Amino acid sequence: MATKVRRGKSFCVVYLTNGKQKWETYKIEADADARIREIGEKKALGNFVPPNPTTISEFLAEYVEVYGVAKWSHSTYSSNTSLIRNYINPLIGAWRLRDVNTKKMDSFFVKLKSQPAAKQHADGSLSVITDRCVYDVNLLLSNAFCKAVEWEYIGKNPITRNACPDRVDTLRGFWTPDIAKAALAACTDLNLLVSMHLAIACSMRIGEITGLRWQFVTFGDADNGFDNAALQVTSQLQRISRETFEILHRKKSHIKLAFPGSRENAMTMLVLKTPKTKSSERIVWIPQTLASALWELKKRQEELQAILGNEYQNYDMVIAQDNGSPIEGKRISDMFKRFVVENGFPCVEFHSLRHLSTTVKLLISQGDVKSVQGETGHSQAKMVTDTYAHILDQNRRTMARKFEELFYKCDTFNNRPSEISIELILALLIEKPESVELLKNILSTK
Repeated sequence: MATKVRRGKSFCVVYLTNGKQKWETYKIEADADARIREIGEKKALGNFVPPNPTTISEFLAEYVEVYGVAKWSHSTYSSNTSLIRNYINPLIGAWRLRDVNTKKMDSFFVKLKSQPAAKQHADGSLSVITDRCVYDVNLLLSNAFCKAVEWEYIGKNPITRNACPDRVDTLRGFWTPDIAKAALAACTDLNLLVSMHLAIACSMRIGEITGLRWQFVTFGDADNGFDNAALQVTSQLQRISRETFEILHRKKSHIKLAFPGSRENAMTMLVLKTPKTKSSERIVWIPQTLASALWELKKRQEELQAILGNEYQNYDMVIAQDNGSPIEGKRISDMFKRFVVENGFPCVEFHSLRHLSTTVKLLISQGDVKSVQGETGHSQAKMVTDTYAHILDQNRRTMARKFEELFYKCDTFNNRPSEISIELILALLIEKPESVELLKNILSTK
């Protein structure tokens, strides 16, 4: 029995064959209805033969419908379908699936590197596709062809890494603790100030900050310096495609709240959804300074609510506009950029505050990576050290000399130099994991 499922502007015919679910996509509903009747008639006569995809574009359409819809998040679905639409189908979509081999795919990636980027500059000019985008196309096709092998459409995966550039993430600048404290002291916008505190003290991502609700903030003993204050990270604020939201019906359970749009025919929507990973759901204890700032923000919102009455949109958001509506992460990032420039601080991205937070917590915990991982919500402890190893780059010239003084020239670590820099401790911690116990002895006697 074949059924019809609507996917955005398309119509899918879904049926079982050889114990596997098969999807066929049609742009016109009447064509889908006709296909359902055809399948029913042929199955009744016993002569129905399901078609295998003959081209790469047909296969990828099936891959998206069967695998992507079930497994991908809203953002992953949007980005992957965009890669297929802009870079894969125009170049190789018409290739016959059975004729694909490693040599042809390597040639495709060579050609892909010289293609213009799908997104234009503000002046209308086009740039060449980035290495990161080529890497993402390679990863997408590699995963897709692995599934093609499982489905017995092809004999082997033709994708290799030979013709694809390595993924190189852009290194972010970072602040020292002294600069961060000076910035916090200079910030007068309460929403931005609390956002910065949450990134630094609680290691929260921007979406987690803008998605935080008051019901998940506990002030503890407010009369005793907010002792035992804590918050719970349970969701993140994200703007997603409305069409993707309609397509990924199985992912709607991940959406906790969909905010009403300001425009009737908006193509995107703002939602509160589950965090990035399961490990991102966490409880974080709040320092007194942050708890005081949160308390002040809550009191101001209560005053605004009393003034505006029914006009106040009470979504229980910690970071909110004056009318109670949520504030998107991009707006907080833009506010932060203006604040940095206007006050003459070194230019960094807002996400760099989370890097700073992790760095400081590695120091405070004397290298307890697992505890820091619990604070930051990283899915793997290795990511904590790998992601933040680049903070040592500008200290490489002095690291060797300081290691000589601390390790080789001291009879015992108890006879250490009186001044041990943050850079050196981090260098020993990340570059020499076996030195953690020695570092603990150093720090415990300081």
